[in-house]
Amino acid sequence: MVTYLNQRQLQYAVMLSETGSFSHLAEKLNISQPALSKHILSLEKELGVQLFDRTETPLKTTAAGEHFVKEAKKLLDRENRLLHSMEQFRSGEKGLLTIGTTPFRSAYLIPSVVKRVREKFPGVRVRLVEQGSEQLRKDAADGKFDFAVINMPVDEAVLDAAPIEPDKLAIVYSRELAAVAPGLEDESAVDFSQCEKLPFVVLGANQEMRNLFEKLCASADIYPQIAVEAVNMTTAWEMACSGVGATLLPLQFVNSAMTDGKLIVKRLRDDVQLRQPAVVTKRGEYISPYARYAISLLIGEKG
Repeated sequence: MVTYLNQRQLQYAVMLSETGSFSHLAEKLNISQPALSKHILSLEKELGVQLFDRTETPLKTTAAGEHFVKEAKKLLDRENRLLHSMEQFRSGEKGLLTIGTTPFRSAYLIPSVVKRVREKFPGVRVRLVEQGSEQLRKDAADGKFDFAVINMPVDEAVLDAAPIEPDKLAIVYSRELAAVAPGLEDESAVDFSQCEKLPFVVLGANQEMRNLFEKLCASADIYPQIAVEAVNMTTAWEMACSGVGATLLPLQFVNSAMTDGKLIVKRLRDDVQLRQPAVVTKRGEYISPYARYAISLLIGEKG
């Protein structure tokens, strides 16, 4: 019973069927004729059939040999195509890039990166996994992403982290609410305490932006009115656009979402409350060329 056919055996049998001569093929392969004959005899013995009729000149394949050569060519072709496709994956021509990110960063930070990755590696498919920060930390540590964008701190015993541009916080509210908090019109940056009279749209309890909001309130010693508690930043943004209330958002998100002048944007002066996001990868894991390129774009490397 044949247990294994190696590539060399297949190649030699195919080439011998084409040249019809042990001596000519041996010369072409730069090996001795006895060595070539030994390879073919060993193959025939392993298969239990004769592949070549040695009584004819030039050499002819037997019926079994003709079938073997036909199928061997298919196997060699499939192997070559497989190796070529693997080389495409190795070089980054093909592949799957899995990125973990929060929904709001997926909306403003990731699109331009994905566009440039697809321009450089058109054969690469991108899969975005949008989750909350805590789940992202867990899944990144489990190696479920090529990389993730997560707010610091992270477990640097398990994850390698490369900081990117910090989130600058801004208060966003509609122009119809401007009369509620007079005195802010001429200032591009404000103290959070100046926003006490504005009704606020906040995120749900235990979310990072809600925690930041509460820290700002405590630091400014104010008790603003909460008009709406929303599930995510996109909803909070839409509520602010509708004039329901002001909301606290990263300035980068606001700048990417602004399409007209209907909203008032005030950057906070309190830089202590900035969030520090980072691109994280599982320590020791392989990083593909296209993932490395995407990471370089996020952390601002040239090229």
